[in-house]
Formats: sequence, C-alpha cells, structure tokens
Amino acid sequence: MDDSKKEKLIKEVSQDVSEIVGTPLYAVEVIINEIPKANWGKGGIQSSKWIQGQFSPKG
Repeated sequence: MDDSKKEKLIKEVSQDVSEIVGTPLYAVEVIINEIPKANWGKGGIQSSKWIQGQFSPKG
C-alpha cells in the first residue's frame, strides 16, 4: 500500500472511530502493520503461495 493510501486510511478510520466511540480524534491511534507474505500463512499454506495462485483450496 502506498503512503497516500495509508494516509487516507489513517484519517478515515480515525474519524470513524472517534465518531462511533465518542472519543476525541487525538485519542485514536491507528497502526498499520505490514507483514511480509512469506512470514505468515493460513490453513497450513504460506500466504505468498495463496497470493501467487500456487495453491487452490479444496472444498
């Protein structure tokens, strides 16, 4: 995600949380934690393999 999208995400999420929860905008903290796809998995499959289309889950 590029910096402009991150900036927009932080702004909009912060505004929504502030409004919904009723807390001041300055009290809302947003953390974007980008983990490399090779460093996590789901269903026993490394995420990078899902993304590359190397794995098709069987239903």
